[in-house]
Amino acid sequence: MSTKEHIEQIIERTYEIVQSVYVNQQENNCNLSDTYVPRSRIIFPKYRSGETRFSEQELRFVFVEQLNEEIRQGWDVYYSVETPTNKKYKFKDEPTPKVFEANEKGGQSAQFDLVIHDSSFNRIALIEFKANNATKEHHDKDFLKLKEEGSADTLTYFLEIVKSSDSGTSNSIQDKKKDFGGVFKCWSCSKGGYLI
Repeated sequence: MSTKEHIEQIIERTYEIVQSVYVNQQENNCNLSDTYVPRSRIIFPKYRSGETRFSEQELRFVFVEQLNEEIRQGWDVYYSVETPTNKKYKFKDEPTPKVFEANEKGGQSAQFDLVIHDSSFNRIALIEFKANNATKEHHDKDFLKLKEEGSADTLTYFLEIVKSSDSGTSNSIQDKKKDFGGVFKCWSCSKGGYLI
């Protein structure tokens, strides 16, 4: 099976599990029946106000659980989190972000949320996670890092979840991702399926 096929399977399972967790495993709304079998032990926690906190962290941790499951099934890979980029970037105080090679003066290293490495520790997939239709600037920073450091040998993924969505949410996200060349997926928990 190819790297892309492994990752696509992990993504599918991840979104299915996040949906189940969202429906059944909220700290302020435990919905565990006698027949329910949890596929993850993560829960969506609550704020002091009682409202459910919804963030990219649940998506990221379930993804890592599923990546480890794929590894247990024989996929010989490793992973790193908050992985420094090879290039340097300057996002603040610039009309458009600037990219610097590692040996150039200026900019600073950024980070990828998760990187999958082959058995020789070469980077084979760069993954960014987002939640709740973050701003265009936040999307653009991640897209730039993925574009600059992805290659034919290094796949790029941008995975997002939103708590609720309507046509405005879909249009907003479509507009943000239009220039991104990697794999982009967005799941809506209110719809129980892919928004994009």
